[in-house]
Amino acid sequence: MRYAIIPKELALDQAERECRGVGAKNIKPLPAAKQLFCDLDEEQAKKLSAVAGLKLKPVQRVATGRLAPAPNPALPLQLEDIVSSLNLYDTFNELRQAYSPPLIGTGLTVAVCDSGIRETHEALEGKVVYRANFSESESTTDVFGHGTGVAYVIAGEFGQRSGVAPGASLMNLKVINDSGEGTDEMLVEAIDRVCSLVEQANQQGLPTTDPMYPNTINVSVGGEDDGDPDNPMRVACRTAVEKYGLQVIAAAGNQGPKLTTLMCPACEPKVVAVGGIKTWEFTVWEESSRGPTVEGATKPDFVCWAESIELASHKGDSEYEVKSGTSFSTPILVGVDGLLWDLARRVYGQEVRVTYYDWMPYAYAYCVKPEGVQIAKDNSYGYGLPAVGVMVNRLVKTTTPITGMMETMVPMVMVVGMMGMMIKGV
Repeated sequence: MRYAIIPKELALDQAERECRGVGAKNIKPLPAAKQLFCDLDEEQAKKLSAVAGLKLKPVQRVATGRLAPAPNPALPLQLEDIVSSLNLYDTFNELRQAYSPPLIGTGLTVAVCDSGIRETHEALEGKVVYRANFSESESTTDVFGHGTGVAYVIAGEFGQRSGVAPGASLMNLKVINDSGEGTDEMLVEAIDRVCSLVEQANQQGLPTTDPMYPNTINVSVGGEDDGDPDNPMRVACRTAVEKYGLQVIAAAGNQGPKLTTLMCPACEPKVVAVGGIKTWEFTVWEESSRGPTVEGATKPDFVCWAESIELASHKGDSEYEVKSGTSFSTPILVGVDGLLWDLARRVYGQEVRVTYYDWMPYAYAYCVKPEGVQIAKDNSYGYGLPAVGVMVNRLVKTTTPITGMMETMVPMVMVVGMMGMMIKGV
């Protein structure tokens, strides 16, 4: 049986020696993620469990959207059910064009941990700067049909179609196989690789805006929240954030409306968890996973549109489709981060880095919720829908976080159209 070995009080090389001592096979140390994986039989696992300072966890299943089997975990909509879809070009183009040169998220590099990317798609050509396959599939291309859509939402661009931040670069890290299955080991190994790329970029003296310097990890996949802070995915994400300065943004999952259904690693406090709202109605999307986490933490952190999102399709280089799910809410906010960072560098200099971790303490002042929903963070909306217009105004003003945001917030909450609330902020 395959296990994750998390050293609690031992160094990684000591943990590896202990594994070899009991006869473990296929040992795979992941130093950046501070853990290793190996094969153990029942007796070997029992012996290793008795070693002080080590924690063993059986390898866990990871999938897209749902944990339970489904015909298509990405939840595609039938054409007869589609009234209209959210075109991200139309949604964000006015904001992008309000600046010269336009805000396109230049400088952001996103590691997409998913089912691969159809890199030859017309909207994604030239966007991928690095690729690696951690699944048992033969290549990094997207056969299952999930990662291509996620990548497009972040950085796709072709004519009058685009993602949120078409100037961003992508790293294609395949952790879900061609049948839509993966393991926590595959995801942890991918995160370990991203951390190593940060190390390499620093050693080479690359600026954080270099395409080979990853800034954010998009995780639109996950496994069960087992309530264990030593879950391998959570350990890897914490390390990525705390040691390597990465931002990890993950989908809450599509298991609502039941409570305590957030996926892992979205349940991790250091991970920005994104739930979903209906695209044309400012209410929580029914299938968006709700908190609290198994440990009792209030999650998700934010919500964004999850219904009827127009995406690039893995089926052809010029094909598009419409799907729903928090898998696609997540990359929208990743792209928004790219636009905001693009603007922040213009205002404060190229060395500045602004992430959702910086915005979080003031979230109540720039997020919106429907009338009647509590202002405090809750287990359906989190802090709410980030109002990009408010955040933009904050970046270009020198007022305090409270007054600067609240002055813009007051008229904004009176706006009936949700699109206006998010984009214009006035």
